Amino acid sequence: MPLLEGFGHPALSLEETEAVFELISLLWAFSSPSAGPAAVAARQDACCPHWGNAPRRCRPPPSGAAALPLPPQRAAATKASFLLASTRSPAPERRGGPRRWRTRGRVRAARRGPGLSPRLSLPPAVVGGGGEPGPVPPGGGAEGSSPSAPPAGAWSEDAVDHFLRSRRIAARDGAAVRWFHAANSKARAGQAARSDVHMIEADVLLRGGKGGNGDPIMAHPPETDSDITLEEWLKGIMDTDKGIKLDFKSLEAVGPSLELLECVKHRLKRPVWINADILPGPNGSDAVVDANVFLDTVTSFFPNVTLSLGWTTGWHPDKHNKGYDWMMVKEMAQICSTLSQPVTFPVRAALVRQSITELCWLMQQSDRYSLTVWTGKEDVYSVEDLLYIRENFDKSRVYYDILEPQNSEFKKAIGVE
Repeated sequence: MPLLEGFGHPALSLEETEAVFELISLLWAFSSPSAGPAAVAARQDACCPHWGNAPRRCRPPPSGAAALPLPPQRAAATKASFLLASTRSPAPERRGGPRRWRTRGRVRAARRGPGLSPRLSLPPAVVGGGGEPGPVPPGGGAEGSSPSAPPAGAWSEDAVDHFLRSRRIAARDGAAVRWFHAANSKARAGQAARSDVHMIEADVLLRGGKGGNGDPIMAHPPETDSDITLEEWLKGIMDTDKGIKLDFKSLEAVGPSLELLECVKHRLKRPVWINADILPGPNGSDAVVDANVFLDTVTSFFPNVTLSLGWTTGWHPDKHNKGYDWMMVKEMAQICSTLSQPVTFPVRAALVRQSITELCWLMQQSDRYSLTVWTGKEDVYSVEDLLYIRENFDKSRVYYDILEPQNSEFKKAIGVE
């Protein structure tokens, strides 16, 4: 039996051998090339109780043109088991007892459920085929997920964790985080600083608009001027306890703005999000900024900042508005698969309900991902739409930067002040 030869170490106990073979069986269940969607779903339910409890609509896309390929051949699972066996290193011997192997805890973590432990690292060939990310159970750790929490006050710390730790919210619930939107003038920036919100959002471009060469200012197109610069805006926010989200409306503004942000980073021990629309989305125009240039610039300044990466969108009151389709979410997933930073995806409230399956799949690709629900002034959507979003996602991974009266009605409906 050639498979047993990889585990022939005399110090491997019967219990450890059994645990390793359970892991092989688990991997084998996900890697059969002949499995159809029904068989895969049945195996997922059997192997992972947490996955089985998830709503059926939140599972991976069905087989066909819109689906990602299933994991590769069974040989990959066998290869993974050999890697687990061959890379173990013995810990120091305990006096009077046998050696304990470092992989033992990892194997046991896979056995006890409810799903694969985020610390269990498998070869990419087992996670997904063809270089694309494979399906991941809800809450599971996809490739690139960080197994440990960032330090307190780090820019990569989840906003919900930061404000819970500082006792500014009562539960680990993204809906409890309050927002101030479009703080793009001295008056609104001052109002935001004095308010009881947790996060302040503002837009950044160069004075003179796209192609301008002036100072970074706080303004939203079509505006090209403002009564407050980014430098002044940062000075006013530094003395508060608010997190910030800077939404860049031109690529030219990114470099000069990050230089200003670097000068004050030692005083910003709170969530800092850097946002841009990097892909065209539903009813949207071309992307606001080039994705590669934007990400290279931001990560060269701040390797651990939280990235807010969105799609350009549109909404038309007199026709049916399609949501985020598979091509849009898969392209975003591919871009983000090489990142190690936390990523939040800003999604338009009026377009989310018709995109639940696609966005659920996107969120399953990494536990570093979250959603930020936002809305346009003229958008038509209901509180029921917001409740539907909340029902289908982990509440700790969805933020709501929405306008009145829906904001107050939604908070009242869910019992969050």
